[in-house]
Amino acid sequence: MIKIVRHAVAKPIDDRSPDEFLDAAGEACGTVTPVIKQSLSTLRPGQVLEVLTHDPATRVGVPAWCRLTGHLLVETRVEEGRRTRFWIRKVPQPTQPT
Repeated sequence: MIKIVRHAVAKPIDDRSPDEFLDAAGEACGTVTPVIKQSLSTLRPGQVLEVLTHDPATRVGVPAWCRLTGHLLVETRVEEGRRTRFWIRKVPQPTQPT
């Protein structure tokens, strides 16, 4: 079963629209956000990073990291098993250092 969470402040994501894909399936929650930070550093403001994770703890950790840094969490999809996909839009100037 796939559960889609659309975040009210953002336009929903079309599966074809991410500018970059990050497969973080083998990463633990504590190491996913530094990998996301590194991937976002190569994108221009407004571009979208799709992130695939397998650690259920990222369902809390990634949204919290986005709130802290100011990057926009556009959509979260909780898929079967432990898989979760996030779409993160890079903002021009994060509120906190990324």
